Amino acid sequence: MDSLTIDSEEAARIMCLQQLIEKNIEIEQQIENNNFDASILAIETIIKQSNEISKGQKERRTNPTELVLDTELLRRNHEVVGKAIQYNTNFTDQMVLTAITNLVFKDNDENWDSLCTEVIKYGMPLYTNDSMIAFIDVAPKLQIQKNRAQRKRKSLVEEKRPKKSDKLLRKEEGSASVSNTLKQIRQIYRSGNDQPIPYFKLICHPTNFMDSVQNSLNVSFLVQENMVYIEPGNDNLPQIRCVANPRTLSTNGSSAQAICAIDVDFCQKMVKHYNIQEPMLKRLEKNDSLS
Repeated sequence: MDSLTIDSEEAARIMCLQQLIEKNIEIEQQIENNNFDASILAIETIIKQSNEISKGQKERRTNPTELVLDTELLRRNHEVVGKAIQYNTNFTDQMVLTAITNLVFKDNDENWDSLCTEVIKYGMPLYTNDSMIAFIDVAPKLQIQKNRAQRKRKSLVEEKRPKKSDKLLRKEEGSASVSNTLKQIRQIYRSGNDQPIPYFKLICHPTNFMDSVQNSLNVSFLVQENMVYIEPGNDNLPQIRCVANPRTLSTNGSSAQAICAIDVDFCQKMVKHYNIQEPMLKRLEKNDSLS
């Protein structure tokens, strides 16, 4: 199933959920005019339609708009049922309190067993292996607020040379990685007769997502340094061109680093879109970066 079909199905589900919410609002406005059975039957119909829309939700990707609308519809259904019960039955908490009082307190005697006798008729036993009897006499622990410990001032010490220098080389490795990326982009650009390179085709690795992230980061630094620039292509997807004179471009406008947020699903989508079999950008080996 292609992305266009998935997007159209998501739009159809969102439209149906919006229509169900509008029906819910109409039912809520007609609670005083309709009887209890009609209101509950209408809400039941909305719930069945909502369940049909939500089928297969675990198998497809999550759409935030669809999830919010589904949650809003569920909340409104509960509110309408509650209003229908309250309006048609006039059942209040005071009525429950009065009924319990009349049942428990008779002839100035307090007998809660009479309430239990009535509850057991409608109750259902729940069997479980866990028991809370052992914790009946256990008192909760008192939370004693701890005083803040004063920070000890660190005495000035003599600067020492680090034992391991591998961390010092990381900055140089990053610079070498960016330079290697620029070198490859220029080779690809020249071999393609100076035609723009599709951005996602350039950075996406078919099997290694972390390499795709590293490529995207390197390209963003190149954009910041005015070595390359990104423009929209005919398919509305970004494409990259090499800058002939970076110094001239940097004096004409302010430099800005381009950041692109990608995830695994989107990266695989671009791999299929461009039919990427091998990555266009090769990773710089550590031996090459230190040479």
